[in-house]
Amino acid sequence: MTSSGEKWVTDDTFKPIVVDRESDVLFVTRNLFQLHKKRRQLRAETTDLNYRLSVPFAPHLFGSGKTTFCRSYLELVQRFRETSLSSFALDGSRKEFLDKLREAVLLYVDLTELKPTEPKEKSLEWAVYYLIIKTACFQVGSPLMRKTQAYETVEMEALNLVTLLRDILNMRSDQFLLVAFDEVGVLDTRGQYFDLEVNDEGRVRPYNDFFGIVRGLCKQDNVFFIVVGKSKGLSIKNYTASVSKVLLHFISLSPLNSSSIVEFLEKSHLEEQTQFRVCDILCSPSFSVNELAEALLEYTGGVPGLLTRAVNMLLNYVQTRGQPFGSKDECLSCMKEDGFRTVCSDPFVTRISTLDEDTRSLLDMLLMMALYRIPFNVNDRLNSGSYLFDAVTEMGLYRHPIDINTFQVLFPKVFIGIFEELTSLSLLERILLGSLNIEPVDCFFASKCRVFEGIVAMRLVWILSSKVRNEFRELLGRLSAIWKEMKLPIHGPSPLHYMMSVSRGEARSESNKERKTYASNEWNEIIHGALCFDKVYIPKEANSYSPDIMFKLQSPVKLKFLMVGVACKGRWKSEGIGWSDIIEEAKKFLKPVYDQVLSQALEFYHCMLIIVSTKLALNVASELGNQSRCYTSGMRIGGNSFTIPPNCELVILCESDVEMLIDREILNGLERAFSTSDRPVLKNFGLGLVQRVRHSFMSWQ
Repeated sequence: MTSSGEKWVTDDTFKPIVVDRESDVLFVTRNLFQLHKKRRQLRAETTDLNYRLSVPFAPHLFGSGKTTFCRSYLELVQRFRETSLSSFALDGSRKEFLDKLREAVLLYVDLTELKPTEPKEKSLEWAVYYLIIKTACFQVGSPLMRKTQAYETVEMEALNLVTLLRDILNMRSDQFLLVAFDEVGVLDTRGQYFDLEVNDEGRVRPYNDFFGIVRGLCKQDNVFFIVVGKSKGLSIKNYTASVSKVLLHFISLSPLNSSSIVEFLEKSHLEEQTQFRVCDILCSPSFSVNELAEALLEYTGGVPGLLTRAVNMLLNYVQTRGQPFGSKDECLSCMKEDGFRTVCSDPFVTRISTLDEDTRSLLDMLLMMALYRIPFNVNDRLNSGSYLFDAVTEMGLYRHPIDINTFQVLFPKVFIGIFEELTSLSLLERILLGSLNIEPVDCFFASKCRVFEGIVAMRLVWILSSKVRNEFRELLGRLSAIWKEMKLPIHGPSPLHYMMSVSRGEARSESNKERKTYASNEWNEIIHGALCFDKVYIPKEANSYSPDIMFKLQSPVKLKFLMVGVACKGRWKSEGIGWSDIIEEAKKFLKPVYDQVLSQALEFYHCMLIIVSTKLALNVASELGNQSRCYTSGMRIGGNSFTIPPNCELVILCESDVEMLIDREILNGLERAFSTSDRPVLKNFGLGLVQRVRHSFMSWQ
């Protein structure tokens, strides 16, 4: 039992059910079938030598569900036989394979038990063989074979080993044996105890030797393997493919989404009182299971191990106090507590607390990628010797798969307190961590805060809070009299905050939950209810009808407020931003804000919209005279088609002044990336561009 005081206890109180693994089961089943179909080629009994052994491989961190998945795989095959596996089984040979797979025996082998074994103590192959034999004996309750007896029986022959295993497990010769190796990452340290093959560079690669052993065993009929564990999976995959001729196919094991968490809560029952579902214990009539799922997703990221631990803690808390949660806010307030976060994340933090300096230096870049939703490709390199895919694991974070080759950095909220305790965090890292901490679940995987808007928002944090004079604030002071009256700087640099967005349309269903949208006539509620001083906001709604960035300033000498909206127009087309684009932004911000807010308090409130464009149309640039300009109340723009409302101002930045917020090198990089895709992956940006963004932030500290 782990506790923080006596409030947060992690005793196992329920039986978690495995959910949302249909695609992974289908993926693994297809790979196992390929081995079954091509085993003769693997033994080189045919002239077709193109086949290389394919092994399902899950190189994931603690809590990703890899152990549960491999232990539950055969059970999941039974569960999904009539659903996701039904199309797989349409072919006669596949149906026959699936029928035999349903009768397979699973042998779960924990490689943390791997150690030098007599009589060949330096042989990794014998150590693996004997560990398999020992595991088989334990699984059926047979007396453990002595090492020398086992060695004399097997004689280091794969066929003899498989024959012995079938005898121990009481299996037919045609029955499938599925061996699941877990914790393969122990080879990082255990490899030193064995005589391993030395490559041309004088280095040993324990994974090459290990998968060579697996390859030899796979030549035997009706034997299959799954390998999982914490490791530098991509480096291992690439090396074994070239040297051991073994193809490792990654099992995605995606974090759970909101609807899957609902299923998890509804189908999991208490350990002892099995008639009670988990959701029945945690939820009251005023607190739905959908809301509970949203709260858990927000703090655990849907990582199965974190989710299970968090649910156990909440169950212990609720049962101790004798009443369920009455609202989502009450549940969230518990998970926000430092004690909850510390206890919940305790088993996950080993890597975080032992980061080496090289890995530690990647933190701000990974945080930036998590916040701005910059996807990365599986093969993106940090340098010639390491991959970003593996760096995420080394940092102790998770990967959220977008597709088979593309990922996003996943940063569960419960980890943030641990990272904040790291010594020598930079100001940039603190702001990024704080921004991730504030971000709501609605943005967790699908934020529309693209890189351009995110960079501008972060630069505004620095510009507005800097105690040193800066060009951008002085520029706005020259353009706008009301800006000059505002109190600057605001308090110290703070995280980016997320606000309710103004949207058009009816409430819509998303991930089994109702999500309220705001009509364009509800600006009064948005501004008064969501915006506070000294904060920079980014809307959280997709396709919002509010600016990309908002903040509020106050005059230091009298009761006067300035609402500022910033519209970031990332236009990479040759024609640039025209008057119609600018007027559209003014109509969705200046006009409704005037109608709903300013018209009722003209003596107190003012409103400013700033247009930050990557490229202006020629007619706009010409009217501006290639310099920034402020249009004040009563002035007409766009051929007299829009009049600036009372107490409002429209500032259009010329392209040279935009570079005060985001420098030309970064703009050029974004243009290259976004000219081909609305959601470009990291290789389209280039690691150098991400680092350039980092350096631009650091220069403002």
